[in-house]
Formats: sequence, C-alpha cells, structure tokens
Amino acid sequence: MADFFRRLTPWQASLLLVVLASMLRLVASTHVGLGTDEAHYALYGLHLDSSYYDHPPLIGWLQALVLLVSDSDLALRIMPTLLFAATALALHRVTITLFPHETPWLGFISVVLLQSGVMFQLIGLSMLPDDPLLLLGLLTLLALHLILADNRLRHWLWLGVLLGLAGLSKYTAVTLVATVLLAMVPGRLWAVLRSAGPWLAMLAASLLITPVLYWNYTHDWISFAYQLHHGTANADWSPTRAALAQLAQLLVYGPGIFVFGLITLVASLRDWRERGVWLCLALAVPVLLLFGWNSGYQMTLPHWVSLGWAGLIPLIARWLHRHWNRRWVRISVRGSAAYALLVIAILLSEFFMPWLPFQDNENPLRDLYGWVHASHRADELRAELATTPGAAPLLFTENWTYASRLAWYARPAPVQVLDTRYDQFDIWFGSPQDGARGILVVWPEQKAPPVTGGPGQFARCELRDTVPVMSRGHLVSTFTFYACDEFRR
Repeated sequence: MADFFRRLTPWQASLLLVVLASMLRLVASTHVGLGTDEAHYALYGLHLDSSYYDHPPLIGWLQALVLLVSDSDLALRIMPTLLFAATALALHRVTITLFPHETPWLGFISVVLLQSGVMFQLIGLSMLPDDPLLLLGLLTLLALHLILADNRLRHWLWLGVLLGLAGLSKYTAVTLVATVLLAMVPGRLWAVLRSAGPWLAMLAASLLITPVLYWNYTHDWISFAYQLHHGTANADWSPTRAALAQLAQLLVYGPGIFVFGLITLVASLRDWRERGVWLCLALAVPVLLLFGWNSGYQMTLPHWVSLGWAGLIPLIARWLHRHWNRRWVRISVRGSAAYALLVIAILLSEFFMPWLPFQDNENPLRDLYGWVHASHRADELRAELATTPGAAPLLFTENWTYASRLAWYARPAPVQVLDTRYDQFDIWFGSPQDGARGILVVWPEQKAPPVTGGPGQFARCELRDTVPVMSRGHLVSTFTFYACDEFRR
C-alpha cells in the first residue's frame, strides 16, 4: 500500500482524494433528508422556468436532468457532488497553470485545502447556486490566462460563454465582470477594449442570460429588486455584524483557509505583477470586499463568499510551500488540519448515524429530520379534509423555508405560505385567498394554537395531529397539524 501511494503522481493523488471525499459525503448523507435550499432547488427542477424569484435558472435546469432519472434524496445530491468534484480538479488545473515553476505538488496542496473547508464539504453535498458558480469562476481564470498569454477570438468566446453560464447560476456572478476588468489592467485595458474579443465575449454572455432578462421583464423585475433589497436590510452599517460574519467564516472554512488566506492576501500584494498572483487576486478580492462590506448591513451567509476563498487557495498553497521551513507555519498547518478533520468527521458521522446527546429541541441539525413523514401525514390529513364540504383544501405553512420541504415531499399537493413576503411559492401555488382552507403545518416546536380571526389569519383552526421527531431518546422537533378554514386576507 505504501508503494502504491509513493507511485502516485500529483494529478493521480488529487483525483484519488476527490473521488474518496465525494464517496464519503454521499454515503454520510444517505440518512438525512433534504435541507431547505436542497428541496427549494429540487422544486426548481420540478417547475421548470426561464428564471425564478430569488435565483437564475441554471440550478433548476441541472436538477431537472437528475429528475429525469430519479427523484430520490441521494440522486438529487449527485449533481452537486459532480460539480464540486469538477471544481476541485479545475482548481488543480488553475494552480499548476498559473504557477508552473512551483513544485508539481502545488495543485494537490490546493485540492487538500479545498477539501479541508467544512463549508466546501457542505457545498459539495447540497445543491446551491454556488456549486456551478465555483466551477465557472475557476474556469474563467483559465480563460483569462489564455487571453493574456495568446489573445485569440476563440478564447474570448470561451470567456463569454463562461460568464453567461455564471450569470445563469447566481446574480453575484457580477463580480466576475470586475475580475475580467482587473485581469486586463496590467495588459493595458483600454487597448484591449479596442479589439473585437471583449465585444464578442459580451455578446455571447448577453445572449446566454436572455432567459433571466426575459423572465424579469415579464415579472416586473422582481428578482433584481429582491437582490438589491436583500443585502441592505438595515440602514446603518454595523461593525459588530461585520465581525460576526468574519467569525462565522473562520469557523466554517477553518483557519487553514481563513487565517492563511488573509496572510496570503497581504503577502501577495508585494508581487501582484506576477500574472498568476494577479489573476487569483482579481477573482478573490471583489467577492471578499463585496460581502465583507455588505455584512455590516446584513449578516451574510458563509457560502456566499465561497468563490472568494476558492480564488485565494492557489496563493495559500504557494505561500505555505514557500514558508514550510518555518516552525510556526508547520505547527499552525497541523493544528488547522486537526480542526478540519475533527469538525468534518463529527458532521458527517452525525449525518450518517446521529450520536451526539443533544437536549430536547436543541439539535442543530434538526432541520434535516422528520420532513418526509410529516409531509406525507399533512397530505393524508388534507385528503381527509377534502371529503368534507367546502373549498378544495391546501397545505399551509408559515414561511418559505418550511414550504420548501413540505412542497417537495408532499408533491404535487400545493403549498401556500402565510407570511406577507412575496416569494417563489406565491408564483408557483398562489397566495392565500379569502375563504381558503386546509392543513396548517407548524414546526419546529409544539406551539400554542395559531392566532385566528384577524387579517391574514384563518377564522378557525382545530388541532388534528402532532408528530414528534426523536433521536437517541431526545426530542428533535415536533410537527403540529391544524385543520383551518375561512382564511381572511
């Protein structure tokens, strides 16, 4: 066995690591249901459209391909697994392409760093818009490298296709426009803009994102309005919110990426004129600056900055290799590796077979348990209610995060959301109307009966059933079902 590992080339070692990590995540996920976003984007694939309220359509189109074969939870995790595997291998390619004179193992080091991030492990398991965006962002670096090394029209066309696909993945792909502009700065940006290549790229990208533009045109531009408001929920910038966002990134990406990433970011400014260094900075800095500043207005989710940290990884690998002779670097890397292995092992083992003795209603992963049974029970109660006189009964819940799982596992039953926020569920299933009735699903704890009689409420609600979710003798959560009628807007 030792001889086998010694004979591996850097590429073979990277490929082996990616395959093993992918298989481990898939096996660990077989005992947990879909999370909020996973179910939401599975519904994208079920309700195909040219775009959606909160995101462009590519993620739904990709899941629709999976649904042609299977609608199981495991099948729906195949696409993110493949995308993240491709991202890891693309990162290997980016690293050795941008830094060809470093050790041939630099690409493997980059892949190891990527796999060490807990957030990257989760992205590699759950379908998110960041899955295709990560891959397309790294491929954009390769396209820019080709343009700077050998300025040909086909390279510009390839860049335009990548930017267009990125625009179909997530609205924050707009940072890649800044990446392209920054990449051109050392090579006389204005001279480049006078050539045909950039305009060909712009044409290709614009054609690819026309589904998003058309959908928004026919829906009063609600996606753009939502995204602009989404990051500015508070009028005042808070250093506390910004600091908490950075702390969250430290915890979920780990010190190996976060701490050494910041060190590398500062250290790389000294040799920014080197093409590989500048391209990595051009990819990472716009993302980290955008969400770093925006987190002062609204707490940003850690996966939103994943493209920024991925862009820094080749620089981190390079810096670590060059400074490995320093004792504090070796100690820090080993500590970071221990942290990553421990957290990832706990997380994946808890997915596979819950073993941590959380107290009642305190399991941080409770969001993943119980939705299959609860959704089927809700639909059974809805079918029973349908045998009584009145309007056709629907399923109701309090917000879209609950509705995503309920609508997926109870499909094709329509699910309406009671909060006043307009979202994708209002587009799919409509908003609650006067006189509506059905089964209201309440989660995660058993609460007092719903408030009734006022605007935006039902006239009456009657308790029909409760479903407790247990793990290791402790209560994880409770689903409560009410039969409600006479909704009033």
